[in-house]
Amino acid sequence: MKKMRHTLGGLALAVSLLFTACQKEDTQAPQDIEFASAEFQLPDLADLETPEVTMGTETAAFTCTPREASKEKMELLKRALKNLNLDENQRAAVKGFVQQHHACIAEHMTKIKDLHTSLLARANAVREDYVKAYKAGRITKAQLEEKLTQLRASLREEMAKHDAKQTHMRVLRKCRQELLQKIESILNPTQLQKWNNWKSQLG
Repeated sequence: MKKMRHTLGGLALAVSLLFTACQKEDTQAPQDIEFASAEFQLPDLADLETPEVTMGTETAAFTCTPREASKEKMELLKRALKNLNLDENQRAAVKGFVQQHHACIAEHMTKIKDLHTSLLARANAVREDYVKAYKAGRITKAQLEEKLTQLRASLREEMAKHDAKQTHMRVLRKCRQELLQKIESILNPTQLQKWNNWKSQLG
């Protein structure tokens, strides 16, 4: 009986140690938890300014596809903040700065996305006319391809250089700069050095 109690006691101790070890492995630093949300993602301004126009063929409409590098850029701020070892007051301040930033860009992001949608719809309406003309025998396959190529180039240029969009892009860059400056203002010299090492990666 005594031997069984020793065995059970040893087993309980082992389970307790294992549970404690698992807890330590699962424990995350406060900044890892706080900065993991999508709230701390930043839009890729370069991709937003010159979106990748794809498709636009006889069988597929024009569309905009985010570049693979864009997804990586969106995570840069999150990773940087995690690496700064911010204290509680700094984390609270940064969260406020980010919320202000989202309020600053929200309307302009919506306007740009609406503009992209409108330009795509207009280009796809023209594409439909070209495809119908080809199927009706009014233009050749080669002529269809040439028209679609020209239409794609025109769409890309308009998406990049549209006057109203450029106005919105200027505001987005201003909002971005203000966010970065606010964060920099609360960093100590060591944190600021880390910050400056990667800041140039932001688009």
